[in-house]
Amino acid sequence: MKICFSRKRFLVLAASFFVFAPVFSQTVSRSLQLEETVVTANRSIQLLTEALPHTTVIGRDLIERSQAVDLPTLLATEAGFQFTQSGGRGTAASLFLRGSASLQVLVLIDGVPLTKQDSTGAVSLEHIMLDQVDHVEIVRGNVSAIYGSGAVGGVIQIFMRKGQGAPKAFAQLEVGAYGSSRASAGISGQTGETRFYVGVGRHRSSGFSAMNTDQYPKENPDADGYSNSNYNLGLSQALGSGQTLGLRAEGSHGEFDSDGGGFGAASDVYKGSTQLGTWSVYSHNQFTRDWRSQLTFSQGRERSVYDARLSAYPYDSEAVTRSRTLSWSNHVALGDWLLTAGAESQRQSIDSNDSYATQLQRERSVASLFAGLSAALGAHSLQFNLRRDNADGMAGQSTGYAGYGWQATAAWKLIASVSSAFNLPPLAYLYDPFSGNPALKPETAHSTELGLQWAQEAQVLRATVFKTRTENLMLYDFATWAFNNVSSASNKGLELSYSGKVASADLRASITLQDPLDESTGTRLIRRARSMASFGASLPIGAWSFGGDLRYTAERPDIVSVPSLPAYTVANLTARYALTPELALTARIDNLLDRQYQTAYGYNQSGRAAYVGLAWAQK
Repeated sequence: MKICFSRKRFLVLAASFFVFAPVFSQTVSRSLQLEETVVTANRSIQLLTEALPHTTVIGRDLIERSQAVDLPTLLATEAGFQFTQSGGRGTAASLFLRGSASLQVLVLIDGVPLTKQDSTGAVSLEHIMLDQVDHVEIVRGNVSAIYGSGAVGGVIQIFMRKGQGAPKAFAQLEVGAYGSSRASAGISGQTGETRFYVGVGRHRSSGFSAMNTDQYPKENPDADGYSNSNYNLGLSQALGSGQTLGLRAEGSHGEFDSDGGGFGAASDVYKGSTQLGTWSVYSHNQFTRDWRSQLTFSQGRERSVYDARLSAYPYDSEAVTRSRTLSWSNHVALGDWLLTAGAESQRQSIDSNDSYATQLQRERSVASLFAGLSAALGAHSLQFNLRRDNADGMAGQSTGYAGYGWQATAAWKLIASVSSAFNLPPLAYLYDPFSGNPALKPETAHSTELGLQWAQEAQVLRATVFKTRTENLMLYDFATWAFNNVSSASNKGLELSYSGKVASADLRASITLQDPLDESTGTRLIRRARSMASFGASLPIGAWSFGGDLRYTAERPDIVSVPSLPAYTVANLTARYALTPELALTARIDNLLDRQYQTAYGYNQSGRAAYVGLAWAQK
């Protein structure tokens, strides 16, 4: 991998992480322990430091300290992540994780898979507000052997807030730049053997023009606003020792204005809306001391509406995609080993139509079997996973994961893994009347990783060298005006992440150096940067808490006809003042230095913007 001068400086910074990590540890309170747990890395609860795939967690405390509003903003500072967005809040956002596009990253909400079967294939993460989110777990790399299709770049699992402890209420208000306002409230708790949660939120913004009229002078220069309503409901009942029945439902409804993508006129009006939601009913059963089982029936649904009837080229469309899943998973303790095994049956569908009388109604079934073994044997950690997925009309896909960890000292751990993954074509890629190709094959990928982890008390530092190759890449082919398996792609790089508490300050940092290439042309993949970095800190001082983050993204190629987008750095500041133990005043400034930058050519991003609010949480 070629490294330019600026990337060498990043490598120096990366090396300094490991040099100074032991020094940091000397200032950490000895009472702090590494007790953070995750479930996404192998479908079972384990300490974060024991997870073999590179996994990070964003907890509710960090969400509140960051004052981030939506999921893309929260994830943008995480190792390996890069986002593009076609304007302000609520406009279409695409993510890249280790160079893998949105279509190649699996998104789960409380275990419910979200798949989008239209011609974008990208779940609308821009409409997931953080009002109702408890924490987010991110697993990087090929983990299809655990979760099936889509987990090429990794998995993002969002866990919604749940009820526990004595009933408590919360509320939050905020106002600020671009005519923005947001409010949320909820109550949660436990009464006897019943746990419950009810929460709602509302966001509004007048916004700014999605497109840059200096670059596209014919576009409408008016402000493009956004509104979002969201909710989260949860109820569970313990029926006896180890037996629980429950249901969950969450969703959001976003309405947005946009511009014409470079083909609009000054008088054009473009609008759209997206409803994104999941529900599930489940039974958790501890059959014996060593056998735990979970049966879940769930649905993920997205409804997208686009309205360009008041434009030079009138058009409107609607698409509804659903994924209904019946899942049975089991965890059996076998001495030092943990066996995880189960089966899934998923029904995917799309129902779309537009003003050209084009209709698409298709569905397919995907049947899956999976099994995994993991163990901690002294200084050695092992994890093996196998999965078989069979989708209607396509050859079956078998994937695997093999990971090994060696605890060289109490603090240092060496980790290695090999894995394979696959990605099914969305139904519209196959059957859209204009662009579909029924002969499309699933994408397949293979990856190797070597990692080094340093963990001591409240600090975790991890470096991972990775190499991934993806074959049968599914892209729109302008030569045939249809989707095709047009090339192969590769990416290799170094990824670092750090989180810890030094004295009273909470710190997080990440660096990603990569080389994402289209192997058919030898050129870099569109909109992928070779280097990204971020640093965040939060410091309490008496009743005050101050924080901030700094995010850097290097230059990257955009569409073929325009030059590369320049590198940019964005700084944000936050402050919080505790008026009482339950009530706090909040404030933040986004894009403190008022940098003008673009994540996609021609689309504006927010300038300097200030917000103030009140947050109340019952103690």
